[in-house]
Amino acid sequence: MTPAFSGAYKAILSNRHFLTPKGPSWMDSTKKINITAIAASHGVNSFYLFFLIPIIPLLTKEFQLNYIEVGMITAVYSFANGVFQFPISFLGDYFGRWRSVLVLALLVQSVPIFLYGLAPTFFIFLAFVFLSGLGCSAYHPPSIALITREEPNRRGFIMGIFAGGGDVGSILTPAVVAGLTAYLASWRLAAQWSVIPGILMALIIWYLFEDIQRDVRPMKQAARATFRALLSNRPLLLLVLLSSFRITGFKGLVTFLPLLLAEMYGFNTKGVGWIMSTYFIVGTVTTIIVGRMSDQGSKTKFIMVMTFLCALGLAAISWVDTVPGILIAILAVGSLLTPVPSLVLAVGTELVDERQRASAIGLVYAVNEGASTLSPLIGGLVAQSFGLRLSFLFYAFLFGVSTVIAFILHRVSRHRPVAATEGAA
Repeated sequence: MTPAFSGAYKAILSNRHFLTPKGPSWMDSTKKINITAIAASHGVNSFYLFFLIPIIPLLTKEFQLNYIEVGMITAVYSFANGVFQFPISFLGDYFGRWRSVLVLALLVQSVPIFLYGLAPTFFIFLAFVFLSGLGCSAYHPPSIALITREEPNRRGFIMGIFAGGGDVGSILTPAVVAGLTAYLASWRLAAQWSVIPGILMALIIWYLFEDIQRDVRPMKQAARATFRALLSNRPLLLLVLLSSFRITGFKGLVTFLPLLLAEMYGFNTKGVGWIMSTYFIVGTVTTIIVGRMSDQGSKTKFIMVMTFLCALGLAAISWVDTVPGILIAILAVGSLLTPVPSLVLAVGTELVDERQRASAIGLVYAVNEGASTLSPLIGGLVAQSFGLRLSFLFYAFLFGVSTVIAFILHRVSRHRPVAATEGAA
């Protein structure tokens, strides 16, 4: 074990004070409300992002899909989620319209979910999936820019709360969607009722936040400066590459794990929903714990260790053949994988100045979603050709590559100072 791995592993085991923030009054009431609202909006975003997970077996049956066509659902969403990430995030930075973009993102995500219930064919259904993905493409850059502005000196912990909010949505979504589908006896009716959270959350965000002052430079000059700063930032580019491999593996996991549970282990829709909810519950707890701990150490070390262990967990999913074994493997992956995105984003906000923060996050997500567009398709081809289990070895390999990149990133960025933040305490 390398010194970097050893140091992070010992920190995880020995740190007993990770939930005790320092200082007499570490966060005022307005900041608490704002952070809670953004975290809650992340839960709504996750609700729409993972809405289809528990009903994938039902979609497969109704539209008579093969594994490749199942992969197309996630691929189309990922493509739409990535194609406008960077342009939207840059415009949000330039015009200072973080609040407006966030509200629009929530609305554009939610309305197509309602339209899912009206889709007469699979390809029309995919068109609505694409529209919802467009809404998701605008969500993360402004929300992360807003929440990290509240507590810039505690980004690891704040991003842990942000990720925890998203995970609450992830936890509730499989069980709620599966339960609502069973109660209404229709996944289409469940989709139509699910438009409500997005509209309510958009109204709350609009009320609580204000847009910031726009960039006074000409747009062409600002765009050139932003591109130059981001593309010359070597640690940021390594982080983008690392995150792309990470999310590619994750998208494949959440696309095909429900099918594995249904086809190989006989779980029904409710069973799949509860297992996936439990996956996210475990991940939520570890996300907040690891986020707090990472503020007292090296975030890149934590990323390195956890991606390596994720690779082992995904490999285990491919060879275990008992119900207890698969459940243990799923929970292990959930506890290790779920904290990684918040750590990646916390590192990303430390590598750039505030005026470029949404653009940097947009770049991360744009490249991520471009890469993850291919993951379900490749996973579908592997599953179709060699069996569903073997596709999880492919995702394990992707996390192995992430570990190598994380090691390089740690060595490159460990002496780099944290970027300045306007109005930082």
